[in-house]
Order: sequence, then structure tokens, then C-alpha cells
Amino acid sequence: MKTTLLNKSLLGLTFVIGALLSSTSVTAASLKSTDALSVISINGVPATPFKPIQLSAGKVLLELKYQDIFDYRADDSGNWVKSEPLYLILDVKANDSYQITQPKIVTETDARQFIKYPTIQLSINGDKAGEYPLQNHSQLMAKMLASNPAF
Repeated sequence: MKTTLLNKSLLGLTFVIGALLSSTSVTAASLKSTDALSVISINGVPATPFKPIQLSAGKVLLELKYQDIFDYRADDSGNWVKSEPLYLILDVKANDSYQITQPKIVTETDARQFIKYPTIQLSINGDKAGEYPLQNHSQLMAKMLASNPAF
């Protein structure tokens, strides 16, 4: 069968698109969080709920929110404990897998203590990288102002 120029062009285009798609998935880093600690936005762009989170390499600003419900009795509708937005700056490397978890929270008191002093455990590629404090909006703005006095 004779290969036409159109067939060769389509084959070449398919190869290029496939290479581009595979290269973006290879270089992207991934992020997992817990059910109670949601990623709201990445660099100010809203995150899609219930989908895997892909991160670009470099400095990334994560906006997180903690929320959980605590039931004490079967007939109790429960008490929601929710945080204001919390922020974490990560220096992301391509192809790494990041996971953030909050400390063990069993009671409403534990949750309120976490919101007052939010700290997460960061794991990179399955290895614990350490504990990192989260910042509220005021703390983040103060840090940005201190690092860039030109504001």
C-alpha cells in the first residue's frame, strides 16, 4: 500500500501530540492531601475538587482549608469546624510526589487547636520531609512584605 503525504503528515502530527502529552505528564509533580484538608487553589488558580492535583516545578503557593464535622451522639447533627484559608509555599521539583497530612485530630478540641496552630506533615516520594507551619492571610502578607520591601 502506498503511503501518501497526508498519511505521513497525520502520523507525524500524532507522534508530536503524543510526545507533548507524555512529556507534560512526566515533568509534572503530584500532590495528595487529606479529606479534611482541601487544596482550594494553586498559585491563585482554583483547584478542581476530587481530581488529582498536578504541580508545575518551581515555587508554588497552595491555599488550603481545613474542615471536618464532629458528631457526639447519633441524634446530633454535628459541629463543623472550619478554618480560614491557610497557605503553604512549596519549592516543587518535577516528577516528585508530594503528600500533606495534618496531625491526628480526634476531637473538636483537637481540630480547634490545629486551626489555632496549623502545622502539616510533608512527605516527598514517600519519605517524610518534616513538619511545616501553615500561614493565615495576614502572616503570608507580612512574610511577602518582609521579603520584598519595594511594596
